[in-house]
Amino acid sequence: MRRALGLLVVAAALFGCDAASAELADAKTVAVERGVLVIGVEVSGEMKALDSVRVTAPSISGVWNYKIAMMAEEGGVAKEGEPVLMLDTTELKQRLDQKEAERDTANTQLKMKVSTSKMAREDEGLALAEAKAELRKADLKAEAPAGITAVIELEKAKLDLELARKKVQFQKTKAKAASRRDQFDVGRWRSKRDRAQQRVEEISASIDGMAVKASRTGTVIYESNWRGEKKKVGDTAWRGEPVVSLASLDEMEGEGQVDEVDVSKVAVGQWVSLRLDAQADVEIRGRIIEISRTVRRASPENPLKVANVRIELEANEAVKLRPGMRFRGTVESERIDNALLLPLEAIVPTPQGPVVRRAQGLSTEEVPVELGRRTGDQVEVLSGLAEGDEVVLPVEVSS
Repeated sequence: MRRALGLLVVAAALFGCDAASAELADAKTVAVERGVLVIGVEVSGEMKALDSVRVTAPSISGVWNYKIAMMAEEGGVAKEGEPVLMLDTTELKQRLDQKEAERDTANTQLKMKVSTSKMAREDEGLALAEAKAELRKADLKAEAPAGITAVIELEKAKLDLELARKKVQFQKTKAKAASRRDQFDVGRWRSKRDRAQQRVEEISASIDGMAVKASRTGTVIYESNWRGEKKKVGDTAWRGEPVVSLASLDEMEGEGQVDEVDVSKVAVGQWVSLRLDAQADVEIRGRIIEISRTVRRASPENPLKVANVRIELEANEAVKLRPGMRFRGTVESERIDNALLLPLEAIVPTPQGPVVRRAQGLSTEEVPVELGRRTGDQVEVLSGLAEGDEVVLPVEVSS
């Protein structure tokens, strides 16, 4: 009987061990580690090149918006003189065809007018010469002695003389008026041709200007608008709107935002610890060098008010920074080195104080802990645990 009871006790113990072992196998655990605890204000933003040049849609007469036909690859390096932005030229080419036709028509009309004017001057010269010849004949008859020419014929000769004089004057006046009229027409067609030619040259230059070339060598970065959107091929860009920028990666800074309610806790010179979204395992250090005096809406979709801060970065060879990289971090009001750290989610609050479930062999034990300073996801452990202890995370209860 006693032997049977002993076997039952051993079986129960083994069953309990198996249950505890199964419980630990299913549970998530974290190790208590030493590290750096940064106390401060949360900051987020993106990297920005200190040395960059914006490439904008050109200013072309009569054109206010442009269709993007080509953009250099973002992240690639554009050399000076290479096209980085090409805009659709269909509308300008239509204008060019129209002005070239207008110029050619005006030039044809000008040549015709010059030719007809030249012929008219020749005809007017002949008519004037004939009128002058008639005037000389009439003058000779009118000056003949009275004894030679009958009185009636003399009077007729004098009338003919007067008529010849008027005819010569008429031919001169007519030729002068016709010449002025032709000169006006020639000038009008020449002016129209020259204006059209000028527009042809301007439009041709504008078409060339639709291929925007790099003014310097730099990394291509697509500009974001106030909605955080970037342009792509086929989109429309307004005159003067920034589309891309050419950046030097030699010097970078952080352009961050802090919550309006935390601005008073931030000061120029404070240290900042950052982690990139793309490389969360590498910490980047920096200092606040400027704080905006005004606040703004975080984004069109987010009504939260934020203040901008500029962050001077320390050199870090472990990470290659590029403009536009997103980051999150903390503006440090306090930094605790070699702190014993545990995730906040491992702490279980009780009426007697905070406790954790420490793994102990095949089972767990409830351990009271004394906590120190904390952040949004970590807490300093002052007593109750040692470095390397394994703590079981509470199981989330689904609703």
